[in-house]
Amino acid sequence: MALEDGETYEGLRLVGQRLAGSRLRAADLRDCHFTDCDLSNGEWERCRLDEVVFERCRLTGFRLAQGRGVDVAFTGCLGRYLQLDRCRLEAVRFEFCQLTESGFMQCELVRARFVECDLAGAVLSGSRLRGADLRGSHTGGIRASLDDLAGTILDPEQAAAVLRGEADIRVVPIGVDVEPG
Repeated sequence: MALEDGETYEGLRLVGQRLAGSRLRAADLRDCHFTDCDLSNGEWERCRLDEVVFERCRLTGFRLAQGRGVDVAFTGCLGRYLQLDRCRLEAVRFEFCQLTESGFMQCELVRARFVECDLAGAVLSGSRLRGADLRGSHTGGIRASLDDLAGTILDPEQAAAVLRGEADIRVVPIGVDVEPG
């Protein structure tokens, strides 16, 4: 099935569809569910996503630019090199996703949840993540400034790793001798 530019899709259910390399502009997706679909290297621009679920989809190199939406869920997806560019997504959930080397550039992800995701090497440049919960996700090598992470919820290990990466801050437990820097 090919999705058409500018169309509205409501209640669409796609299973196992090959949409790799697809281009979609200004479409409106409402209450749609993509299961086991291949969207790799696809590019969706200025799409509206409301109550859309991507379940076990291949999103390698998939790019969503200037997307808007509420209640979007990515569950068990392979999203290496996934790119979200200038998107505003409210209550977006990433659960059990492989998001290594992904990019969230100048996004506003209001109340986002990352549950047991691999965000190793992900770039969060210029994004606003106020209220985003990253606890329990692997964030090693994440590339984000303190400003990018302002307002996020991190577990203690994540917070220590972020601080270690910023301005040469050292995180040392109480009772451990510190050598002069």
